Amino acid sequence: MRLPKPLPSLILAAAIACTGAVALGQIGQAPMAPATGLVNGAVARFAELDANGPGWMYWGLNAADRGLGYNGSYMTLGGFIPYGEDDLGGLWAADLRGHLSVYGGFFSNTGIVRKQFLGGTLMGVGVYWDYDGDLNQYPTGGALGTGQYGQFGHAYNQVGVSGEWLTDFGNLRSNGYIPVGTTAYTVGAPGSWFVGNSILCQYGLDAALSGADLEVGAYIPGLSDWAGMVSVGGYTFGNARYNWNGGTKAGQDVVPYFGGVYTRLDLTLLKNWDFSLQANNDSYFDWTGFARLTYRMGGSRRRNVPDQVEQPMMRNEHIVRAHETPIVSVNPATGTAWNVIHVDSAAMPRGNGTAETPVQTLAAAQSLATNPYDIVFVHTGNSATTPYASTWQFQADNQILVGQGSTLQLNTATCGYRQFFATGPAAAYPVLTSGGTAITLRNGALVDHFSIQNAPVGILANTAMPAGANVNDVRIATAAGQTGVFMQSVPSGSVNLLNMNVQNAGSGLVVTNGAPDVIFQGTIASTSADGESVSVTGLSGGSVGVNTTTQTLATPVARNTVLVPTAPLAITDTASTVPAPIQVASNSNATVGIGQAAIIRPSDTGVLVQASTNTQTTFRNLRVVEATNQAVVNNPTDAASSLTIEGRSTLQSLSTTAPVFATNGPGGLDVSLVSVQSAVTATPPTAVLLQGGATGNFDITNEFLVNGAAGTAANVDQTTAPGVSVSLP
Repeated sequence: MRLPKPLPSLILAAAIACTGAVALGQIGQAPMAPATGLVNGAVARFAELDANGPGWMYWGLNAADRGLGYNGSYMTLGGFIPYGEDDLGGLWAADLRGHLSVYGGFFSNTGIVRKQFLGGTLMGVGVYWDYDGDLNQYPTGGALGTGQYGQFGHAYNQVGVSGEWLTDFGNLRSNGYIPVGTTAYTVGAPGSWFVGNSILCQYGLDAALSGADLEVGAYIPGLSDWAGMVSVGGYTFGNARYNWNGGTKAGQDVVPYFGGVYTRLDLTLLKNWDFSLQANNDSYFDWTGFARLTYRMGGSRRRNVPDQVEQPMMRNEHIVRAHETPIVSVNPATGTAWNVIHVDSAAMPRGNGTAETPVQTLAAAQSLATNPYDIVFVHTGNSATTPYASTWQFQADNQILVGQGSTLQLNTATCGYRQFFATGPAAAYPVLTSGGTAITLRNGALVDHFSIQNAPVGILANTAMPAGANVNDVRIATAAGQTGVFMQSVPSGSVNLLNMNVQNAGSGLVVTNGAPDVIFQGTIASTSADGESVSVTGLSGGSVGVNTTTQTLATPVARNTVLVPTAPLAITDTASTVPAPIQVASNSNATVGIGQAAIIRPSDTGVLVQASTNTQTTFRNLRVVEATNQAVVNNPTDAASSLTIEGRSTLQSLSTTAPVFATNGPGGLDVSLVSVQSAVTATPPTAVLLQGGATGNFDITNEFLVNGAAGTAANVDQTTAPGVSVSLP
């Protein structure tokens, strides 16, 4: 290697500048320009350097909204500084570039380049160290939910290798990019929204990508006056050093390698001005590109092969990044991040309730969930074989207890409604069991997607809940002497029990005392039960509706629009051992509606409505099949009470002495039955008994059988209720 040779053109420019300064000092003033002053002298020397200098300094503007793996425009100050020649005729130079982005980030490229003439062509090889500190190129604009992680930008370093072959006809170029050090940061993962006690609306990723590009360019004859060249090429980038540790892409590369293509137009517009316009397309970044304008002192270095000895190498100046800014879900009711406590019976001991280290028991989660709107997310864990022991009591208002697999949509101020809990098999329910009450509700509580087994009381609401609650998609399987849902002395408020499935309970739904508005929607099914399928007693107001509406869960902070197909709207009570499987008694100022009930072979009466004042009771699509005693008994205490039976309702009694339908009280009737079958043989053979001053309508539309024969008006006794209009088929 020879010692570096001084660059003749640089010496010449310096000499011209100094000579010009001395000359101006001697002659006093040049025509049309002042000769004295520091600024004027500097301008004159710069003009000489710009006109006749070597062209090693340049500055430019790269205008891009979205470039390949970066955002925003930037300014460049660069120098391509030849400094020596080796024994083989290779010319060595330093390629130095500094950049400042519109986001205030600095990044740079430092390279050593060797170029050598081969015949009439020029070969070049360069090795670069790239630093990219443009951390703020992904502005969040103060977006809600980004405060915890900010813009999630990081500084990266990279080694680059570049090669080029330049000819009078066109060019061939290739670059390789190898990020070094830590090259990827993640928060959460695709399909995995939970980090710590937070929920992510968007997972976080910031990764420097390894890759390479290759292009071929040709001069365009029609653009020869501007040294016009069109280049086409391809590239591939990715990051295989890191894998996702969860979610739908667990174990996969954070950024699998992808390929793209690009084309670029390069022009020398004027002596000193170069212009480039490039467009890229790939499956990861989609369309990207830039427009670059560069001013080179001493003129462009693109017009011929010899000039390009002093031309910087074409390469990516930004390190290519893949980026997703993590966004935390925010509770619209509070303006703060949702807080989630995780429970997983299959987790390691001594967890703290985060997604990474859940607690193992509901008792531990209950001790952590102390604030309003806290969410307790119960994973399925080992509960299919070892159910969670549960005596769950909400510790603050408006809390949410949700099981893994739930289709609950949580409302967020950052990404709207999202399903975060539908992980794992949808058919799997976390299973709870209890020696007492499995779940006790509280004001504003929400429960979704659980299976409760063998608990004396599955779900309880009591006097501590005046403002209502919501339960959705809960399966309850109890036994004799146990109750599925117990509403006890709830003073007021709406309690919505939707998509419920209560099987083989001693008592299905019990609402007693207080004045709540209860909606139950789903299945109550039992055989040989020792308690009522539905019991509504002692209300002092409010309403109870069982399978009278079709609605889905909707609250200000969550909704669930999925109707669970395993919970049809039906009450099926077979071979009950209680006085009446459905009982509505001793209520005042209340409204009760019950739909889709089938009472099959009850040991006594099918439906009992009695001792109520100012209470309106309605049955729709009621079927009582083979009742041992009466099918329906209605005994109101005042004329303000009423009984309505509508839809395709049928009554059947096997009693030979008791009427199939009996009412005894001054209340109103609006009864429309499709079929009535009575086995009564007593004399007189009264199949329908209307007494006590009842008023209204009693209609049988299709079939009225008394002991196997067609019934007549003689089978209807309304001696003390002449105000009832009777219509028979």
